[in-house]
Amino acid sequence: MELYIRIVNGQPFEHPIFGDNFRQAFPDIDVNNLPAEFARFERIECPNLATTFQVDEVQYQWSNGIVKDVWTVREMNDEERAQKIQNLIANAYSTVEYMKGVSQEKISTAPNAAVTQAWTDYFNKLHEWVLVDPLNPNIPQPPIILPDGRVVSLDAFGSAPNVIG
Repeated sequence: MELYIRIVNGQPFEHPIFGDNFRQAFPDIDVNNLPAEFARFERIECPNLATTFQVDEVQYQWSNGIVKDVWTVREMNDEERAQKIQNLIANAYSTVEYMKGVSQEKISTAPNAAVTQAWTDYFNKLHEWVLVDPLNPNIPQPPIILPDGRVVSLDAFGSAPNVIG
């Protein structure tokens, strides 16, 4: 990807533009011999190192004669942290509501009584679910139904799945 950025007082200014757009906007500038007001720009993908309550931030910095994205990680401020928690809570409730709808659909189209019961049990678990920790919402997992209509039970923690026929 060919990019260029404007330079003001020796520092990157605003955001990079594509090479084609640069040549249209500045047809008299030779991209192989840029004046001091412009520099080549190299886009560096975000490494996504931020954890739940951190933010990946980018700055444009000089590196070996070109300007590049330089990524850093910072802690969220109190407002960002509160918003993140609200988003996690909203996502958990939204997921549960969505899965309730999926469960109702699966109950009404179940091919046999075992599948109907598995989805009914799951639907009931969703209705009993209470959010305790937004970071670990522990939303119940849906039942596993094999292609032949048999239900795989995962209720016994640490045991091998039990196929209910």
